[in-house]
Amino acid sequence: MDKIRVLAGTRKGAFILTSDGKRQRWKIDGPFFGGWEVYHVAGSPADPNRIYASQSNDWFGQVIQRSDDGGRTWAQPGGPGCATAGRGSAG
Repeated sequence: MDKIRVLAGTRKGAFILTSDGKRQRWKIDGPFFGGWEVYHVAGSPADPNRIYASQSNDWFGQVIQRSDDGGRTWAQPGGPGCATAGRGSAG
């Protein structure tokens, strides 16, 4: 059976819920970015392990995060720790 994944953004962070095709038992990972409001969480259609999250904070503003390993680690696209860091940046 296929694996089901639900990506949820909340006022208390982001969560990743996974289950098998029967959807009887769920595993919940998170919260990611605790204390930040996460308005959008989206998976990449090209790579199932790539997840994007848009988080917001009154003080720091909007921040985009990307995970290339299904949510285990996160980095800002083009920033330190990101696979594409340093590539395609306009000084």
